[in-house]
Amino acid sequence: MMVVWCFFTAIFAFLLHPYVFIGYYCSINYDRPMHQPHMFPVASIVAFFLFLNACQYDTSRSQFYHPAEFESCESTGFVWSEDYYEIVPKLIGIISKKDKVTLFVGNIKKDTIHIRNVLDNYGSLPQNVRFVIMDMPLDNIWIRDYGPAFLVNRSGEKKMVQFTYFWTDPEFIKNYSTITGIPVIVSAFQSTGGSREVNGKGTMILCEAHEMEVNQNRSKNEIEQEMFSKLGQKKIIWLKKGIPQDDNFRSGPIYDQIYPKGVNGHVDEFCRFANANTIFISSVSEVEANRHPILAEAKQRMDENLEILNHSTDQDGNKFKVIEVPFAPLIISDRRSGPEGKLVTLVTSYMNFIITDSLIILPSYVSDTSEDKVLINKEQKVLDIFKQTFPERQIIKVRADTLNYYSGGFHCISIHEPSAGSAIK
Repeated sequence: MMVVWCFFTAIFAFLLHPYVFIGYYCSINYDRPMHQPHMFPVASIVAFFLFLNACQYDTSRSQFYHPAEFESCESTGFVWSEDYYEIVPKLIGIISKKDKVTLFVGNIKKDTIHIRNVLDNYGSLPQNVRFVIMDMPLDNIWIRDYGPAFLVNRSGEKKMVQFTYFWTDPEFIKNYSTITGIPVIVSAFQSTGGSREVNGKGTMILCEAHEMEVNQNRSKNEIEQEMFSKLGQKKIIWLKKGIPQDDNFRSGPIYDQIYPKGVNGHVDEFCRFANANTIFISSVSEVEANRHPILAEAKQRMDENLEILNHSTDQDGNKFKVIEVPFAPLIISDRRSGPEGKLVTLVTSYMNFIITDSLIILPSYVSDTSEDKVLINKEQKVLDIFKQTFPERQIIKVRADTLNYYSGGFHCISIHEPSAGSAIK
């Protein structure tokens, strides 16, 4: 298509000036000099640049890139699971009042009438919820990590990148490709959606602790080159470690006999792009650090990451606006009688929010009956930051600790499918 467009534009450009063809033809065939011979090279140069411009314009439309989550979103996707009955329908009920939702349902749980009745009880708008019945069993709600990384262009086309994932069958992406016709690009590298943050312009944030653990036989340079190649990135910002609560359980206790219950450094638990030039980073105060050794460790890690961000630039060499967001409360759960047999930390975070075209689903840890004035004041400060940063979106707070109990948050169980052809790159 690009070649055809360039060809016809070039023909049109040359035909615009009669001196190019008519004059040159006469000068050759009838031995007549052109009336204005100096116009031939001028018109030729103009036509040549019109040709180049047409090709560049068409190339820009066909060029694929990996959009940021704050860009135009076609829908927010979730996986249906009876095990997380209250969480998924609640989020769908909130989002579908304003924006589109895609609900992926496994082929052994395709009683959509029952599911719609459940969603109705949570106030969802049926016209905004699209069901996708997968040709496979499906009940893993953590779709952010094993789902596709989407690429789009301005011509309305999409592609999906499938990275290797240690937990879930990669057939999900192939199955979705069969349903939608969206082609798939396969990577042999390990990568999960929660471990990557992009600004939509070519800058990506990765966490060194996570990436080097899941890609033990790869170097940082090899990982960078893969992100450049598969996701069209131009620059990688490497942060060091994630929040302690998100460390891997098998790595041992964070402090005393308290264990983490996470995936070792997912970026979406502590650092997010708010827009192409603005980054949120979790921040622990001195007062909090003095309250508990785990918070002291968190402060050391987040301060180091903050220092890196403050000295980083984007793909064009411009500095970022870095906003420090208060650290979510430390919650320790006694699971000594459970399968873990340990005291474990919930993976709490204000950074694990969902962003749609109209909304921000912001994790909250304050109940209606809470009397914790310190926590209430902290959450008000978090809310104020989000309102100032996202004035065009409605901020809705939702209790997150129940989901955090299972080692993740709202962002982890959702996936955004970007709109093609209407990006703001």
